[in-house]
Amino acid sequence: MLKFDNVTKTFNGPQGEIKALDAVSFTVEPGELVDIRGPSGCGKSTLLLTAGTLLQPTTGTVTIDGEDPYALSPNGRSALRASTIGFVFQQFHLVPYLSVIDNILLPSAVRKDARAHDRALELLNRFGLEHRGHHVPAQLSVGERQRTALARALFNQPKLLLADEPTGNLDPENGEIVLNTLKNFAAEGGAVLLVTHDTTDCATRTLQMLNGAL
Repeated sequence: MLKFDNVTKTFNGPQGEIKALDAVSFTVEPGELVDIRGPSGCGKSTLLLTAGTLLQPTTGTVTIDGEDPYALSPNGRSALRASTIGFVFQQFHLVPYLSVIDNILLPSAVRKDARAHDRALELLNRFGLEHRGHHVPAQLSVGERQRTALARALFNQPKLLLADEPTGNLDPENGEIVLNTLKNFAAEGGAVLLVTHDTTDCATRTLQMLNGAL
């Protein structure tokens, strides 16, 4: 579902070139939850943005569901991202002036679906948010915001979930909800790439990252 083949990403810094990814190669198959672990600044977020079709590699190839997203037009890349990938972030990235249900419905703006509202209601109930549907994010607890973000990530029934430190701001109970959701998604045939600096026992495989390299 996801393949990195000798991917390198460099940036120009004040002291010269910074190699954020250094010849990274790995795969994530359907049914796998791959955890990439490492300290802050080791390249995990750069790797996730590259996997999410948001940051073109300097060299090497990324393949998602058999397709190179960086060989597509910007519109083609956006369409692939909308139909195939769900994102879960530590900071949630909810739209502050939209209600919970409208935040969950956001992906439907890209991928039209006659059952969009029914799907959003189904996810509201699944994550215990049915009493919060018309609240804005500022009126939610931290755990409720992350559950809203999870519901949004799952709205388009993606094949690949990318999760960036998704439990970093959560208490143990809500952290367990998030990890169980990711684990169940993989168990049902989805692919999950999780980046974290913590140990987790839900992964099918763990890769260690240091100084941009696996």
